[in-house]
Amino acid sequence: MAWIQGSAAPSWTPLFNQADLASLANGSSVMSSVADITNATSLDMFMDISFSLLIASSTIGANAAINFYMYMLNQDGTTYGDGQFVGGVQKAATPTFPSFLSFPLLPAAAQTVLVGNNFGNPIPITPGSYRCVMQDASGFALTAGTQTVKFRTYKY
Repeated sequence: MAWIQGSAAPSWTPLFNQADLASLANGSSVMSSVADITNATSLDMFMDISFSLLIASSTIGANAAINFYMYMLNQDGTTYGDGQFVGGVQKAATPTFPSFLSFPLLPAAAQTVLVGNNFGNPIPITPGSYRCVMQDASGFALTAGTQTVKFRTYKY
């Protein structure tokens, strides 16, 4: 078997709008306002996430992370997951759905850019439509500057 690029997002595609993440407070979460990841007909099997997030120069502490949650569109066609989040609206809350991926921020050094990806650890996706929720657990608020979170899909 060989990997082939997916149909839902064959190349790096924005997962969040920059405005969704601007000034996101530590401990807060936001659902993407980007159009759904639609996987009903493309039937991709996996996705990768890569991010580059800006904070003021700060030293990352122990247990700091950026967490992502997958929220599937419910049968009503309007509500995602538990209905707790609305696209693009930041909320001081932790998603109730199990985290499908957490990116630990390991370097305990002064940083201004938090980067990470899940390469080597594919995120399984099933048929349906989704939006992602991201939680900032870095210990610091994101800046109002350029925030980048992208994804791509693939299958065998």
